[in-house]
Amino acid sequence: MKQYPDAKTPPGLHYNPYFANLNIAMPPPLTSNGQVSYADGTPATVDQMAKDVSAFLVWTAEPNLESRHAAGIAVAIFLLFATILGYLAYRQTWYEAKRAVRVTGPLEPENQAKSRKAKAKSGIAG
Repeated sequence: MKQYPDAKTPPGLHYNPYFANLNIAMPPPLTSNGQVSYADGTPATVDQMAKDVSAFLVWTAEPNLESRHAAGIAVAIFLLFATILGYLAYRQTWYEAKRAVRVTGPLEPENQAKSRKAKAKSGIAG
């Protein structure tokens, strides 16, 4: 109640700074140190217990999260490998074809209509 010194908690309610009207009917579940005992000897502070509860809630929401992350990394590596192979295949197949010089002259049938004289002879306007 440091932020709101004038706030009064009605009887039967409990102060909660994260709730909209600062009062809630549920008592705080983590009230003192030592409510839980850890097998590895971790000190059971309220802060540590809150971290454990939130980690458990994250795990219950997404129990397969770690396996999905591992699959995502494998897919990313595969796509990188496939991209490199595709690029090398492209270079192997099209390297010479893109650099070949095609000699085209005005007398080739496909280019004859491009000259003014050819257009005039064939009666093409333009």
